This record gives sequence, C-alpha cells and structure tokens, in this order.
Amino acid sequence: MAAFDVHLETDLPPAEAWRRVLDLRAHSEVIPLTTVTGDHLEAAALAPGSRFVARTALGPIGFDDVMVIDSIEQPVDGSGARARIHKEGKLIGGTIDFRVTPTTSGSTVDWVQQISVRGVPRAADPVVARVARTAYGKALRDLLRRG
Repeated sequence: MAAFDVHLETDLPPAEAWRRVLDLRAHSEVIPLTTVTGDHLEAAALAPGSRFVARTALGPIGFDDVMVIDSIEQPVDGSGARARIHKEGKLIGGTIDFRVTPTTSGSTVDWVQQISVRGVPRAADPVVARVARTAYGKALRDLLRRG
C-alpha cells in the first residue's frame, strides 16, 4: 500500500479550512472528470457512517471511489478537527486521516493517506505515492482557495 501526506499552512481559521476541504460538492468542481455524490455532501452534515462516491470517468469509461466516514470530530469555537475515512471501492482501497489544527495565523491542514490500486504491484508504491501526493496536494490547495 502506498502512503503519502500533504501538509498545508493557511490563513483560514480552522472551521473555514475544514468547511472548504470537506465541502464534497466542491470536489466535483476542482477534481477533473470527477463527480461526487452521496446523502451528505456538506462538512457540517458528515457523521460516522456517511458514505459518498467519487466517480471519475471519461464518457462511459470510469471507476467509483467509494468512501465511508469512520470517525469525525467537527471544529468547535476555533478548535481543531479531524476525520478518518476509509475507501472500499473495487479499484481503490485505503484510509485517509484528515486533520485541521489552529495556529496563531490561521490553521494547518494535514492529509495522511494510504492508498492501494487493484492490479498495481507493490513495487510501484513509490510512484503511486508521488503521483497521489501531487494530485491531492493540488486539489487541497484549490479547495482552500475557494470561497
């Protein structure tokens, strides 16, 4: 399983950074060829057991990245927040640990992920991690910039 992390500093307060990253509707706008669906797509509505699917496709060819919230601690009064999400799709598996921590100038965003892609040999894990870190880093920066 490939592992990577993305660490970002932002001048946004923790609650706003959290809201922007976990506004799952916005993922459909910043991740190319991907549409996110689920019962709850707003950060404040997510709870343990919430399920959502990121469908990446070009025409009829694509795959579903099925995810479930395992645990979540929403931000309260300037506090930090965290969530653990697992992937249970047929093609992509793994876990995400997402954390927002307050700082004196805003907050930090930490995204730590383990990812496996069916059919990709373990020897390719360093390449998978590098590509995933780049893609997730761009998506997270784009989400934080959105208003």
